[in-house]
Amino acid sequence: MAENEYFSIGSIVACTTCYQQKIQGEVLAFDLGTKMLAIKSQPTSGKHNVHDVKLVNLAFVSEVKVLKEADRDSSPPPLSNLNAQKINARLRQNIEEKKRQVNYIGVGVSPEGQKVFNAIVKTISDVRWDRQNIVVMEEVTIRPPYGLEDCKGREGSKALEHVKKIVNKHLKDSESQRSSSDSRKSHSPSPAAST
Repeated sequence: MAENEYFSIGSIVACTTCYQQKIQGEVLAFDLGTKMLAIKSQPTSGKHNVHDVKLVNLAFVSEVKVLKEADRDSSPPPLSNLNAQKINARLRQNIEEKKRQVNYIGVGVSPEGQKVFNAIVKTISDVRWDRQNIVVMEEVTIRPPYGLEDCKGREGSKALEHVKKIVNKHLKDSESQRSSSDSRKSHSPSPAAST
């Protein structure tokens, strides 16, 4: 990118990142010093009257095309007001979620144990590791090797029954995936014998 290149606010651009992700939209802002481009695009949520705003570091972009130049005679539309309280609340919520997710990773546990944990946490958020044991809602403990018979809790409790259903579904899904994978392998053509 040449030093005198810049993007006019209101131009429509298409970028391809170094990860081959395509981003297209209207330029909201551009900073030459940091080579940061703010692009307003269609919402991924599908909601009307809102837009996604993406900040693109042009140092990590393999290609930028200006699809339509901004009308030079008109001034750019005023920026809409930001709800700082809503942004800060969302930021705090995202930080708390990331902190929780860090604790979702078991240390020294088997891959199957981590998969069982991940299956449970999709439905129940009150899950934690206690060394190699999975503890659900402080009522159910699942010990290695994390099978259905390894789920322990107060007999007849709804929490125990619910966790057992989740673990059972996970085990059935895993077995089904292994079976279909084995089936695909057995139907693949064998390599030609070399002569």
